[in-house]
Amino acid sequence: MTKTQLLSVIIAVWLGIASVASALPDETIPTIPDFTKGASIPSDAKHDWNLGPTGLRGWMFCDKMVTTDARQIAITAVDAGSPADGIFTVGDVILGVGGEPFSYDPRTEFGRAITAAETDSGGGRLVLARWRAGNVEDVTLKLPVLGSFSATAPYNCPKSQRILTQGLKTLAARLNEADYAEQTDPIPRALNALALLAGGDATHLPLVRREAQWAAKFKTTDFRTWYYGYVMIFLAEYSTATGDATVMPGLRRLAKEAAIGQSAVGSWGHTFALQDGRLQGYGMMNSPGL
Repeated sequence: MTKTQLLSVIIAVWLGIASVASALPDETIPTIPDFTKGASIPSDAKHDWNLGPTGLRGWMFCDKMVTTDARQIAITAVDAGSPADGIFTVGDVILGVGGEPFSYDPRTEFGRAITAAETDSGGGRLVLARWRAGNVEDVTLKLPVLGSFSATAPYNCPKSQRILTQGLKTLAARLNEADYAEQTDPIPRALNALALLAGGDATHLPLVRREAQWAAKFKTTDFRTWYYGYVMIFLAEYSTATGDATVMPGLRRLAKEAAIGQSAVGSWGHTFALQDGRLQGYGMMNSPGL
């Protein structure tokens, strides 16, 4: 067999394999459920989505967190007393906004519709196409009118300030709940306290001070680089903003333990290094602390 003949055989075999492979069903392409035809949310769905100030949560199709192929939002929760209460129920499906069906990405389209509804001209009216038991109807949610974002948003922007004020009020209420400490991971707990501190509302300072006292005593054996980093950021900002020196011993302790926790070559892992200076766990990371 000549080299030319051998090459021809190899190419023919390769093309044959490629043809067989292309004929096989592509199991990696996920199926987009149609809830109006009886489909259900996939049993392996990881999470649903918060639908802004409507009081709704909903599931929509996503591929690696990208929702551009989705055209429906299946309602999974309705908050009592919210704008959607009494208008939507779990199992309803949103097919569009503003009198038009979703056409490119429900998350983006929904967000833009909310922004338009919250303007003075929008009057707080959010029109949604609701599918329920085979019937499609446009329904209207009444949202608070917050105005429009300024060209410099979030700076010098009344709407941004209103959103911040509402968010901080809700956050402060959450911090006052009895189960807050035991239900909140140290990282969001530190960030929540930092947000209240940055908000500048003096009425929130007792809560922030309480959280600073917790942070100054913080200890853990898990993911110490992560937890210590965020806790130290909050403590440092708190001490700088308030002049409260009572947290400094705790901040110094955390910083010293974090420094000792670096590896023999000066790097950090997801938790502190072993006694011999080697990292444990997986991967090297930069310390998110001071």
